[in-house]
Amino acid sequence: MFNKRKLGQVTIEVNILMPEKILNVLWDNEIYTCNIVKVDLATIRFTIDIEDYKEVEELIKKYKGKVRIVNTSGIIVLLMKMKRKISLVIGAGLFFIVIYILSNYIWAIDIQTQKNLSPFEIRRQLSTIGIKPGLSKSQINVRELEKQMENLNAEIMWIRVRIEGSTLKLIVKEKVNPPSIEKVSFNQVVAKMDGEVKRVYTNSGNPAVVPGNIVKKGDNLILPIQGREGFQIEVKPSGTVIANTFYEKFMEIQISGEKLERTGKQNSDVYLNIFGKKFYLKKAINGFVYYDKIEERNGCFNKIIYFEKKGKTINLDEDNTVKEAKEKLEASLKKTLSNDSNIIDSKVTVEEVKEGTILVKVIFTVEQDIAQNIS
Repeated sequence: MFNKRKLGQVTIEVNILMPEKILNVLWDNEIYTCNIVKVDLATIRFTIDIEDYKEVEELIKKYKGKVRIVNTSGIIVLLMKMKRKISLVIGAGLFFIVIYILSNYIWAIDIQTQKNLSPFEIRRQLSTIGIKPGLSKSQINVRELEKQMENLNAEIMWIRVRIEGSTLKLIVKEKVNPPSIEKVSFNQVVAKMDGEVKRVYTNSGNPAVVPGNIVKKGDNLILPIQGREGFQIEVKPSGTVIANTFYEKFMEIQISGEKLERTGKQNSDVYLNIFGKKFYLKKAINGFVYYDKIEERNGCFNKIIYFEKKGKTINLDEDNTVKEAKEKLEASLKKTLSNDSNIIDSKVTVEEVKEGTILVKVIFTVEQDIAQNIS
């Protein structure tokens, strides 16, 4: 009986006209009670076995009394409480199991390179030897992987591979090739681009070109000598050579017909990528006829965004459109030119690419200094 009572007990308060009478009734029915406390004239508190609660409740109601549970204790009570929260317990258990399983795989690859090698190139070479997100950590031998990458890419001088959490981290040091040594004469002034010479100003040295000459990039413009024949001395050449240079820019424009543009509406899919399989947490109801699709990949959790596009009728005046395009191209060119450069002429040509679409080409003539000192 001791062990049985330890399994579960309940403390109740009974409100009845004659509290002592209900105790006699319980004892007559061989119901165990303990911890009896008289709260007031019409209220009594005591403890019973949990399995007797239903019978006690019926007897109290039979004598027109009221019962209220004050406290519960015991293993059975604990199990009953756990049973009510079993879904929460199972969910928490499954969550930790999934986290543990996912933690045994590589879900991201972090690549740090220097100047010449790109992370994309390293990632592509890793893919050729089977290293990609979703791979088990047990399948990766970092020492062996370092050797494979050094053999695979001749530009790699040293590589360090480490597994940090669910991320495979690669730090790549590149081989630095010695600079190529070209036979270049020092103290030269050469053309830095093609052009037609307009004016030559020399601070020292004799001009190698005259106005009207067409020069190519790298041509000598000022000679490292000064003076007339027989009285020449070697000097460091310097000066300015103004020339007309030419830039071509173009822009494709739709002037008529229908053009698809974003409306601002969007929808998205959210899914888990586990072992190459997609498990959708949210599936978009994509009712868009035309849309842009952008996928965001963040290892395990991924997202696909759909941007709605609708057709918009376009009917532009060709002359005004060409004029605006020329102005935009000219503004774009000015951003790349030095302050002392001047656009002195432009030639516009228009070609029809397809029905309703034209290609605007502009050849700009720019007057600028093309002299470059090599010393």
